[in-house]
Amino acid sequence: MRAGWRVFLAVVALLLGVMAVGTPACLYADEILGPCELFTRQDAEALLKETITEERVLESHLPAGATCRYAYRKEGSTYDIRVKVATDRSIAEEGIHDSAKDVFDRQIKTRRSHEYASKKLREFDGIGEGSFWDGSSLWALQGGNLVIVTVNSLLEGSFKSMDEMNAAKEEQNLAYSTEIMATVLKRLE
Repeated sequence: MRAGWRVFLAVVALLLGVMAVGTPACLYADEILGPCELFTRQDAEALLKETITEERVLESHLPAGATCRYAYRKEGSTYDIRVKVATDRSIAEEGIHDSAKDVFDRQIKTRRSHEYASKKLREFDGIGEGSFWDGSSLWALQGGNLVIVTVNSLLEGSFKSMDEMNAAKEEQNLAYSTEIMATVLKRLE
């Protein structure tokens, strides 16, 4: 085979591969806004009062969907916000769960029955059709969408113990996550 044909076939194969895989943003083209549109860079900067230095959209699994990550650096460390959106369609196509509600119900049932996870589990009314905090992420169900918000924020101050510091950081991250979730769910309406 001539070198020209090999190059041509390689380019065609590459293009077909890109079209087949797509990008995470394309997962939402016919459904809903992507996670970076549901909670924008400007939203993140206003909430955190920090300049976002990195914005990335990532394809997610378990459950399938897309994640928007906003990161910033301060005092030599990196902090971030992650907004993950999984739809009934993306979850069903993944083939592990049936729907967003199926994932949500299984997660909450498992956490309620697990000795360690049940200590961190906090369920909320009034946030979507159901929501819970697992100690590091806020999960909410709205329609055929499962939204998971995870915040790793800078905690300032001094504390008497690591336990006190960890509890304060968890409360701060939950407060940020709740504000982010309110914005996302409003935009999903």
